[in-house]
Amino acid sequence: MKNLKLLLLLACLFSTSAFSQISQIKIVSFQVKNTLPSKIDEWNTVPAALILTVQKPPTVQLKEPKLVIQIRSNGAIICGSNISTANTIGSFDVKTFTTNELSGMLANCSTLKEGNYQICVQFFNLDRIAISNEVCKEFRVETAKAEDFAPPTLVTPESGKTISKKDILKPILFRWTPLVPKPKEPVTYRLKVWQLMQGQNGIQAMKANAPLITKDVQNITQAMVSNLLTGPCKPPFLCEFIWQVQALNRDEKPIGRNNGNSEPYTFKILDDNINTKIDSVDISCCINGKQNIYIKMANLHLTNPAQITSIKYRVNGIGPLTTLSPIVPALPNTIAANSSQVYTASINCVDSMKTIKFIVDAIWPTDPDNINNETAWDTLHCACDACDEKHFTLNAPTPSQVNFTSNILSYSQPVTITSVPVKTIKSIKAELVYFEMVPENDFCIPCNKDAATYGHFTNGTNSLQWNGPQKTLNVDISTPQLTPCCSALFKWCIRYKIEFTDCTTCNKLVCYEKKKEGCTKVGGIDNQNNPK
Repeated sequence: MKNLKLLLLLACLFSTSAFSQISQIKIVSFQVKNTLPSKIDEWNTVPAALILTVQKPPTVQLKEPKLVIQIRSNGAIICGSNISTANTIGSFDVKTFTTNELSGMLANCSTLKEGNYQICVQFFNLDRIAISNEVCKEFRVETAKAEDFAPPTLVTPESGKTISKKDILKPILFRWTPLVPKPKEPVTYRLKVWQLMQGQNGIQAMKANAPLITKDVQNITQAMVSNLLTGPCKPPFLCEFIWQVQALNRDEKPIGRNNGNSEPYTFKILDDNINTKIDSVDISCCINGKQNIYIKMANLHLTNPAQITSIKYRVNGIGPLTTLSPIVPALPNTIAANSSQVYTASINCVDSMKTIKFIVDAIWPTDPDNINNETAWDTLHCACDACDEKHFTLNAPTPSQVNFTSNILSYSQPVTITSVPVKTIKSIKAELVYFEMVPENDFCIPCNKDAATYGHFTNGTNSLQWNGPQKTLNVDISTPQLTPCCSALFKWCIRYKIEFTDCTTCNKLVCYEKKKEGCTKVGGIDNQNNPK
């Protein structure tokens, strides 16, 4: 019996000694930003990325404690220090370690891949015995997104511009807009001009022909080009040109969307005999099964008439060319020199129409072999009714039960989605656009300054997504911590966005309320099963 008592006393003393050693340094707080750059050296650029505050009781005497700091993923140590390599910390009573100090202790950490991680800290003494608790914080590394730049937009020569043979012999000014937003590094703008050949359109000429002009300018948005054409346009070359500007960095790598390229513009040299232009086009939205077409043609030649022989169109840039008929006035129709003519027609409605391309053929009546054709596009801006009530309904009835447990609101939202005509659902997204908690009084909320810990879905964001059709959406929302026995009213709104496989997206806003009742004392216990 005495031996048993002695063993129990020794075990108690050992446990007390171990606890006493772990308590020699107290980690008061360890703050880590939820998202950090992949490069450890860049953590200093994030305000308050890491802050560690520790405290040592005045009565505790420590000699050269060591701070072990490690980065882990799925329980495995990725990099950091160990007891052998850890930095020795000088004497202190209370000390706050900054991002610069802590990241400096991660010398063997360079770059982290995108993903979720833990960063852990713990103090040890010279005998390699832990003298503090280990504290770990989770964070995520996200690859920095490249800055998005809008490419240059061409200004002059305007697309489709006709230049006289006299003016083409003069220097031509090419102008464009700069990248938006303005890059921090210098930008080289590379101007290229191609000449079209017989049977080619502009894009084909850009792909197959060598540029007639290539000129680089730095940080300016214009260039003067002399001697663009030194002689007449002889077959197989046409008196038609296409030009484009590309934005490059100092390493001659493209900057911005579309590989840094502007949309190309075309221009041409004035023909001696015929010079027509589509002045304007318009197509109406569907009315009574028909779409009305308006085309205004201009004859820019000062002395020669032009005869319009046909007008063709193509919908959405695909399919065959269709001759527009009947047309008012009827074709062929002659436009006098230096004048214009409006042509009208109508076609059966095309529900899928987004754009329509018109090609107008004209000849010089004196020489029918002298042919000119003009092309113009029109984009429809009709109101989209794909999400009108007659075409789309989203029924999201009030959930049968909303649970509140451990500061989390949880419920299952039944949804029924109907589309006319029937469409296939690609994805359903829930966006938490509003959250509010109204406690019964100000003393019901403990001090919590980290807004990232509540008012979001439990995945830490304001967005959830389900792929394909769903009948029930499971939703979990984190809330601020409430003082026990306090009541509160929770209010939140979610926008449900339905994306169909035809690229249309419809949405509906649904708002909710949940009352969390406080303690009501009944007899010897309250309604939270807590004694009085």
